Amino acid sequence: MKRWMAVLAAMMTLVGCNRMEKQEETPTFVPSRIIATYLTMIEKPTATRCLIAGTRSETYREFFERAGLTVDDLNHAKGKYDIVLVAGDTKGDVARVAGKHLSGNGVLSRIVDIRNKTMDELKAEFEELTAVLPKWHLWMTGIEDWVVIGRINPAKVKLSSMMEVFSREGGFDDLSAAECESLPELFANYVGVDEAVMPAFGNMDGSTPARPQFFVTQEVPVIDWVDADDGVDDDVLEEVIKEVRSMQMVRRVVLEGGILADAQKIDEATDAWARAARRNPHDPMLIDRLERLWKNADAFFRVGNFPLAAKCYETYLMIRPNDWQSAEALAFCLEQLGQRELAGKVHEKAMRLRDGDAAK
Repeated sequence: MKRWMAVLAAMMTLVGCNRMEKQEETPTFVPSRIIATYLTMIEKPTATRCLIAGTRSETYREFFERAGLTVDDLNHAKGKYDIVLVAGDTKGDVARVAGKHLSGNGVLSRIVDIRNKTMDELKAEFEELTAVLPKWHLWMTGIEDWVVIGRINPAKVKLSSMMEVFSREGGFDDLSAAECESLPELFANYVGVDEAVMPAFGNMDGSTPARPQFFVTQEVPVIDWVDADDGVDDDVLEEVIKEVRSMQMVRRVVLEGGILADAQKIDEATDAWARAARRNPHDPMLIDRLERLWKNADAFFRVGNFPLAAKCYETYLMIRPNDWQSAEALAFCLEQLGQRELAGKVHEKAMRLRDGDAAK
């Protein structure tokens, strides 16, 4: 047993390092950027030219270019653009870029990072956009990574054109990497139009930290800006909208879990996330939650806080039961807590899962 424990400890250190390295190579914000890029394109599916502005905008260039768009920055801007994406500190560039470089039928995409923002600060950012764009839509690609997409001249978007975005060069590979491979999965991120979003600010104290659940209503938002055309029959449109609504309901379950977790109702939160995972395991906000949960488990494990690490791993495994690395970590924690019989059973299960992965 002691030999097994020594081997397990060494292996868990290696697993933790490898896993952390993998997460650093592909952190949450990478799929979030991919999804933000393609959400922008489904609102302007015929786009060929894109202008990026802001201190964090360069990180979006590669995804637009892989999708076949010509991308310029502000220093090389020429003429009008189908898409203007603004990310990071703009120092007033939102109004200037939109007014000078956005084509009449183009879309402006503003990446909104709500980390450490109060409701008042977020309201000011949204009001700046409202001053430029008569109509905009809010999308949430993660707990703190949001996207506002708007037009100077509101218009309906054809469903067939939206679907064609997935066939763009590089598009399928990027969306597969982000685990978001269908239009309904993209629309899981949809919150609603500006008129549905702004009232949330009147219901909250301005100094309250901004949270996604303040804006996502229990009612699934109506998507009346998507239309069928000659390439899509009405029944196909109806079926897609039905699937979209299903994915949006999953997002609401994910948020329900977040509210329960904030209230320290961990078991109920886990149940909500597990239900969401069964319906849509690729939901980006759910993946965001799971990555945070795993990182918390790993942090507790590394400092020897095995009771809390075990709780985190148990919660994670309820939602991702086939993750052998987390199961093995849980086995080690249980051994440290004196639950040797249970640790042995969990270890055996972890090895079966590992061998199953290796055989694939």
